[in-house]
Formats: sequence, C-alpha cells, structure tokens
Amino acid sequence: MKYILPIAAGLMVATTMASVDANAGPFDKLRKAAKKVEKTAEDVNDAAEAVDDVSKGRVPRTSRSSRSASPRTARAKGHAGVAGPTPAKFASATTCANIGLSNAFVARAGDYTFSQGISTQKRTGLLDRKKVTPSGCTFPAMGVFDVLYVEVDKTAYNRGRYALQCVSYDGSEQLNNTNAPPENNYKGKDVMLHTGNSTGYTPTATGSNSSRSGQYQKVLAARGKEMITFNMPGLHTDSGTDFYCQHFDKNTGKSALAFTFRRGPTG
Repeated sequence: MKYILPIAAGLMVATTMASVDANAGPFDKLRKAAKKVEKTAEDVNDAAEAVDDVSKGRVPRTSRSSRSASPRTARAKGHAGVAGPTPAKFASATTCANIGLSNAFVARAGDYTFSQGISTQKRTGLLDRKKVTPSGCTFPAMGVFDVLYVEVDKTAYNRGRYALQCVSYDGSEQLNNTNAPPENNYKGKDVMLHTGNSTGYTPTATGSNSSRSGQYQKVLAARGKEMITFNMPGLHTDSGTDFYCQHFDKNTGKSALAFTFRRGPTG
C-alpha cells in the first residue's frame, strides 16, 4: 500500500510504509540545505568581525569553524612579505634619540592555552616571538600583522612628545593617525602570559588579564623601563607597499625608534 507524504511548499512524494525514514531521501536533503544556510550565515558573521578587526588595526579573530585548544598565530592569506631595504634618503634623515632601546622582539598575536588542575583555558598574547636588534634605532623589516615590541628607558622617553610618521618608499603616501600602525594596542598581559602555559616565555603570572598587566608594569618599573608596541596593518586592495616609519620627538627632532613594513592583503 502506498502513502502520500507532504514534503515542503505543497510538494508530494509517494513511498511505501516500509521505506519511510526520517533521516533519508528528501528530508535528508532539506536538513543538509538548512545546515549549509546556517554555516554560510556563520561565515558571513565571522567575515564581518574580521573586517571590523582589520579596520581597527587588530589581528582578526580566529574563525569559529577552525578554533582549537592549540596555540596559534595569525597570518594573512596571500601575505605580501616584508619591506625591502630602507631607502638611503630616509636613513640619512633619521637621528636617533638614544633612549635605551632593549629587549625588542617581533611577534604575532594569537591564542595560547594553560592548565590549572584538570581545567584547560585559553587566552590571547604575543606569540612566535623573534628577538630583533635595531641598526642604530631602526628595526628590521616587517609585514602585515607583525607586532613590534620594544622597551625604552622610561625617564628619557617621557621627556619627549612623540608622533608616528610613515611615508611610502616612493613618497606617494603619508599615513595619518587612522591608517598608520597603531601604537600600544597590546598590554602587559600580552607579554606576561598566564602561568602554566606551554610557550616557554617568561616571566609568567596568574590572575586576570588586568592583574597580569599590572604585575608586568611592576617588572618594567623595577628596571626603569616602559614598553611600546606597534602592530602592522594591512589593506586588502594593496598588493604590497613599503613604508618607512619613525617615532618622532617633536621637541628635539630626533626619533625614539624607526621601522619599515610592507602593507599588503589581509585575506
């Protein structure tokens, strides 16, 4: 005996009672279609969040569909590489302020995990750190989403009145405050990771993010230091433009530091 079962929007299908299966046939296709729509909506939402992050000079959030408990670092798809050698015209125009640059590294922001008892938790911080040494006060070339961390002598640095100046190698672009690499987006908690993590970076501390940031400030203060960070922005329509930047003291005309970076695609 055959029965007629309604499917959707007035469509009908004939089947035998023995073959009715809620997990097969047209029902299965409808479920797969619904899941596809749901996944697409999630991807659109992730993309919107990523665009918001990039517009504010931050590293995009990890996609929900690829999150894991493993530490990861962010890298743009189609990464444009790092800037070329510093043009002589910029190098000769830079006078260093000599404010005790030290403990510098280039890193990537990402997720890491730490364990307490049988609990595993995730935090964000500066990972994949590579120590760098400036030539004079100019740091090695960087690329999209790289983060420069450097310590300076606090008293000497705070005498200055600094502004970041960034000019493309060919002189055709000057980046304003909105488009230049953001300063101090990262805090002490991004450097002083939570105790129990597997990255090997020291020192570490326990407590909340704000607590760890406060503890790291005490570590810096004990050495008479202050931390500065710059994170390199990208631009999805740029195939790769090189910039020279100097952290310029308006009082003296000298630079606390300088660096080069290549702006490029963000995805």
